[in-house]
Amino acid sequence: MSPLLRLSDPGGVAGPERQQLVHSRDDMVPSAFRQYGADLIRLGYCLTGDRGAAEEAVQDAFVSLYRNWDRVRDHSALLPYLRAVVVNRCRSVHRHRFRTVRATEPLTPELMSLPGADTAVVARADARELVARVRTLPQRQREVIVCRYYLDLSERQTAELLEITVGSVKKHAHRALATLHDQLEVAR
Repeated sequence: MSPLLRLSDPGGVAGPERQQLVHSRDDMVPSAFRQYGADLIRLGYCLTGDRGAAEEAVQDAFVSLYRNWDRVRDHSALLPYLRAVVVNRCRSVHRHRFRTVRATEPLTPELMSLPGADTAVVARADARELVARVRTLPQRQREVIVCRYYLDLSERQTAELLEITVGSVKKHAHRALATLHDQLEVAR
């Protein structure tokens, strides 16, 4: 029986044994990785455009979860915690890229887009074009678009994950969609 199943059905275990069973990080962290790892890597890839950076962000998230297990308030809701760590790590990747690029060369649209390996994955030309356009959006708009339309999070969930207000989510989504609409209309 997986440790995640034990949370909802402790199998008749009571008292201190149940506490240890439910909150054992040695059982829960690997189980959470098996359950959420691939989705978190996809999230990181959408935000960075780099599979290696995405995998590193997810690895950092699980290392952080393991190290801070005793400080995590709700062990039954690990996914929001892990998503927040991945988003923050991806922000750090972008900050590092921006500083590196700025220090070596002038910032150009080609350098800002930082194309990844998505061309081998995305077969349709429309999808490739949309991915490229989303990458040119400002960071906050890009994060909102990924959360709302890739992760299919509600406005409230997106606001909580990005630590902004629901109104800001609406504003960034509206601006991003308007920009994408205008760019795609001009390109056609």
